[in-house]
Amino acid sequence: MALTRGHEGGVNAVAFSRSGATLASAGHDGGLALWRVGDASASANFMTARGCKNAVTDACYTMDDECAVTSDADGVVRVWDAETGGQVKSYASTRGKCANAVSAARGDLVMSASDDGSACVWDLRVKKRAARTYAHAVPQTACVMSAHGDRAYVGGVDDVVRAWDARMENKSLMTLEGHEDTITGLDISPCGSFVLSNSMDNTLRMWDTRAFVEGERETKRFVGHSHNFEKALLRCAFNADGTRVGSGSADSCVYVWEVENAKLKYKLPGHKGVVSGVAFSPAENPVIASGGADGVVFVGELDR
Repeated sequence: MALTRGHEGGVNAVAFSRSGATLASAGHDGGLALWRVGDASASANFMTARGCKNAVTDACYTMDDECAVTSDADGVVRVWDAETGGQVKSYASTRGKCANAVSAARGDLVMSASDDGSACVWDLRVKKRAARTYAHAVPQTACVMSAHGDRAYVGGVDDVVRAWDARMENKSLMTLEGHEDTITGLDISPCGSFVLSNSMDNTLRMWDTRAFVEGERETKRFVGHSHNFEKALLRCAFNADGTRVGSGSADSCVYVWEVENAKLKYKLPGHKGVVSGVAFSPAENPVIASGGADGVVFVGELDR
């Protein structure tokens, strides 16, 4: 199913609600579109929230599904009512530079990563200031928090993924090295033990982030998708049970691999431009969504 009447420009990211009933898409046109998944009239049944002067770079839902959270090129993290589309609150996350990514955890915690090198943890119960700030020397382009909010992972233009103890200031737990270009997307497995990273080196890698690991932390490497001169932040995702991973690609396709053997399972065409956003439904395991530079959001069902 193609959802076509929500954005006037490209789609940078897509995110399912925790229930899987709704989908959010972040637009280059400065809009956040909210869709009802599975509704036969979904293409006409969206709500668009506006308030950003520039592109919305990423989107996620809070754990209770009551709000959608976005990052944008204005350097602001915004919280939206998922029912009405009204802006609830906002956080100035950077010093006038782009906020590239957001992620949510339990306990009203949200994380953002920005071009000024900062990765901030925000407590939505506190109006303005960040609960934690992790400073880096270079722009940070991707982030993800564990469901419980105790771990924070950040990646940037120095090709490295860093893990932080989100309950403490400046407590770096580990550094995941091996990529050869900018990190564009991160996700955590449903079990919480593995992190998925996408990079402009045209690899998607899975890392074992448990406390004690024998040998290399990189456990899987997935190839086939591509980045190009547009340098888009291609996101990545685990499916609901952690058996598959997916990524967008510069060749207008969505790629899905089996985790067990790192073999490509699907190469899904349909878009007419770079595919930046990809997400699996947490409720309906075979359902996948994608968003691309063509301004279209696709929602489809894969074989089990």
